[in-house]
Amino acid sequence: MRKQLVALVGLLALPLQAAPPAYTPDLQARVFDRAWSLVNKHYWDRSRTGESWADARDHFRPLAIAAQGRPAFYTVLGEMLASLGDSHVYAIDPVQIAIGKARDAGRSEQGFGLSMLPNDDGRWLVTRVNPGSAAAQAGVQIGWEVKSVNGKPVDIDYQPHEGDRATFDFADEHGTYHALALTAAPEAARPVRRATRLPGDILLVGLDGFDPGADRWLARQMADGPPLRGVILDLRGNDGGDADVIAKVAGLFFAEDRPLVRRIERRENVQKVRGTGARAYLGPLAVLVGPDSASGAEAIAALVDESGRGTTVGERTAGALTGAAEFPLPDGGELSVAEFDIRTPDGRRLEGVGLQPQIAVKASLADLRAGRDPVLDRALVALRNGQLAAGRHLGIGG
Repeated sequence: MRKQLVALVGLLALPLQAAPPAYTPDLQARVFDRAWSLVNKHYWDRSRTGESWADARDHFRPLAIAAQGRPAFYTVLGEMLASLGDSHVYAIDPVQIAIGKARDAGRSEQGFGLSMLPNDDGRWLVTRVNPGSAAAQAGVQIGWEVKSVNGKPVDIDYQPHEGDRATFDFADEHGTYHALALTAAPEAARPVRRATRLPGDILLVGLDGFDPGADRWLARQMADGPPLRGVILDLRGNDGGDADVIAKVAGLFFAEDRPLVRRIERRENVQKVRGTGARAYLGPLAVLVGPDSASGAEAIAALVDESGRGTTVGERTAGALTGAAEFPLPDGGELSVAEFDIRTPDGRRLEGVGLQPQIAVKASLADLRAGRDPVLDRALVALRNGQLAAGRHLGIGG
């Protein structure tokens, strides 16, 4: 399963454990050769390595060695890895690893009150504006394109300190430019686990990753308080994680064992969900998904769909479902290599395709800017109208 660091969810100022090494042709050659060799040895689809992978090495190696500095080097390395067309073959440089670890540990951040991510065209778009922040007070809107910061292209390594001022050049959806000066301030880290008990004893749970302990935390949330009349599992920001944790989370919703995914290596083997018997929650279940739902999130959503255990709501998922292992690189970076392919229990391949939810709902730009959540609203309507499947009605468990 994938456990990938997001390149940028905001502009952060986080302490790094150690400075990255100086990037010289010798170091770049060693990192490149190590990455190429690991893929050559471990990648699951032998038909896509061999001679074509050797050609990729011959083409990209001189470019990687000649690259000026870490960002340029990792850009070239990333282009070679991307040539395989597999979501779980990628490299993360040591600076981004340090930033990701600090974020995962919940350390406070210094930022301008906005988050942004690149779209398919490589344009950086604002995806969130924190209420009361410098960005909100300046009128920044979700969906605006960030053209430059301090007159330069977006730099994912940029780490402001409290009180720093930066000039952002934005373009709105109408093509109008907005030059705004923003001041960095402390920002609370967004929790990766969130639970809210809604009126009517409906539990809304957000999981942005499947890290160790997530299954135990979720079990406690479902057991705490009066009996639940419904669970809404929000995986719209979840890009996967630990395979065992994914299976344990899924097992909380099944009394009996059942297949989770089919792993295709040299032979096929099945990873199973271990049902939790009488402790399983078997009431109405909705799973919210979207374009950022990847890897293990897609596996759970597909299981819910194919088993009839619940209802998926939202947008098509990322289509990033192969199984990877992580390997250290000589500069402190990390390489992910897909060691096996994955199919759903019914034999579907979601890699490059994604999962279309049963109930399709997409938030408009106006919804996002107004703070409305039509995906959640539609799940609540379905639950209250008795449209969400429950395990006890499907012969799942007792």
